[in-house]
Amino acid sequence: MASAQAPRVRTVRRYTPVLTFLFIGISLLGYLLQQVDSSIFNKLALVGYAQYSDGTWLGVAHGEWYRLVTVALLHGGILHLLFNMYALWVIGASLESVIGRGRFAAIYLVSLIGGSSASLLFNASNIPAVGASGAIFGLFGATVIVNRRSGRNATSMYSVIAINLAMGFIIPNVDWHAHLGGLIFGAASTAVLVAGPVRKWMGLRIVGICLLVLVALYLDSQRVTELQLLVGQ
Repeated sequence: MASAQAPRVRTVRRYTPVLTFLFIGISLLGYLLQQVDSSIFNKLALVGYAQYSDGTWLGVAHGEWYRLVTVALLHGGILHLLFNMYALWVIGASLESVIGRGRFAAIYLVSLIGGSSASLLFNASNIPAVGASGAIFGLFGATVIVNRRSGRNATSMYSVIAINLAMGFIIPNVDWHAHLGGLIFGAASTAVLVAGPVRKWMGLRIVGICLLVLVALYLDSQRVTELQLLVGQ
């Protein structure tokens, strides 16, 4: 009598969320440095175009493009920091463990740039913006795409997104433009990275991510030109 063959069980690789913890650590370090040296705020916050009290200019339109990324290192207070880091820990750890570090890093960076670009485009040029919210909303959008592709119910994530977006309209001084921009770029970059066969489409994925970044930077360049013309620089 032949023995029954045991069914094959498909295993799904889970990744340790190293980058999630790294991003949290960098944000915590940035906040600590911000408390030690108050000048860091003016150096790293996202500003379109503004003047110091001595008349010198600062901002992205002054050539400080790094502010599109360094904005994530600063926060407007301890509650702002804790709320963002909790969201990053809950959403980021789960997402990174499923999609892996490379794709997670790409989504986080594209979302951050997309959120910063929306903030630069639609906010007053002399009002500084801080926080990693744009990148975190990008992870919200990424989670929806990953859940839908894997056949999981994404309803709860829709509720989280709706509540957090609504808070941006209700609570004063919250940059909802960055939230929406991060959400859109996060969902778009994830759709690019999880579509099609993993190995065969690698080149197209890279091209797609580069195009998203280039679109954001192109829109930023248009805004920069507009600001420079306004102040006659």
